Amino acid sequence: MDIKYGRKRSGIKREIQRKIKDWTSTIDDESIIKIIEKDAILTGGAIASMLLGERINDWDFYFRTKESTLKVAEYYVKKFNESKKLETATGVSDCAPKVCEEVITNLKGAEEERVVIFMKSSGVASDSQGTYHYFENQSVEKLEEFAETLREDESNKTRPKYRPVFLSQNAITLSDKIQLVIRFYGEPCEIHDNYDFAHAKCYYDKGENLLHFDPEAMEAMLSRTLIYRGSLYPIASIFRMKKFIERGWRITAGQQLKIMWQIAEIDMTSHQVLREQLTGVDQAYMIELIKALKNVEPEKINSSYVGTIIDRIFD
Repeated sequence: MDIKYGRKRSGIKREIQRKIKDWTSTIDDESIIKIIEKDAILTGGAIASMLLGERINDWDFYFRTKESTLKVAEYYVKKFNESKKLETATGVSDCAPKVCEEVITNLKGAEEERVVIFMKSSGVASDSQGTYHYFENQSVEKLEEFAETLREDESNKTRPKYRPVFLSQNAITLSDKIQLVIRFYGEPCEIHDNYDFAHAKCYYDKGENLLHFDPEAMEAMLSRTLIYRGSLYPIASIFRMKKFIERGWRITAGQQLKIMWQIAEIDMTSHQVLREQLTGVDQAYMIELIKALKNVEPEKINSSYVGTIIDRIFD
């Protein structure tokens, strides 16, 4: 039997510091480097993977303030637009992604100030495409082809490191496995209020040079048990749960019931609510589902109607 050995605290901290140093060495704006040095927070699956001796899928970075989040997002969206020739010295294309601020009402009825990337029509943009991509009138085969292009070719060493390769409303994906999450910001405890499963709540605070191991997260990892702490996005938790189960994790019936109970409280017939809940989940397909339901009267949306649309899109 293959035995996986996890990393020690000192080794994990050095690896994170090395990653951040490598990343910031590619940034040509000193003010952005200072923001990262002061306000960047690494949390999510990367630290859990190092503790468990597993391969790191993504390094998820958040930022302490809205101002820092806004500045970093603007920097990388500008880089993306320049690389796609959507932004030049003479102006910016009307289809170029841009950074905006908005206020939304979350699942708990509270207002949230958000930094978002607005992208006309499609909701996503990719480095692998020659021009800005639209999903209108695309077949499922075309969507699958598009999804395949989003996977970074790590064998290609000739292109710049840590370049923006994929934009969605809520995150900027850089090459070399870094994801900058702009959907949430704040202190680690505030960011974790939006997390669903306990095992992902360890974090590294760059400004404080602090690596924190959460006791509940450690217990969840040692038992490979998904502990649901509640989330503003319980539908996304169902998709995440499936992925963890495929990787050998387990979840009790009680924890599943907690997710189901939250989902039952969601008004799925509201286009705005559905869009908020599905953003970031298998995005290429979900955009098509959201579009299909956009102009349908809420009283006509039921399980049979939605099921027919889902079968057409996913099967």
